Amino acid sequence: MSPLARPRPLPVSRPGPGELRVGMAVFDRHYDMPAEITGFAGPMVLLTRPTGLHWRVHPISLRPATPYEERQLLALAALHRTRLRGR
Repeated sequence: MSPLARPRPLPVSRPGPGELRVGMAVFDRHYDMPAEITGFAGPMVLLTRPTGLHWRVHPISLRPATPYEERQLLALAALHRTRLRGR
């Protein structure tokens, strides 16, 4: 097979600078978990999990969350609310 005939891998989807917004569900490839954008601090993006975990990350390690990862965040939020009620 010639080098030109080999299929090229699909590019990894990365949000551009104007595509990130507060409230957006993203997947942090550095920490390997989904989170929600809560703000921006200079070049860094502020992320939060439903359990209250907060951290900062460079936007290059983020990608939009898949529908499955968005459901993970919703399920985690429901579980956290249940645990806070003591059940």
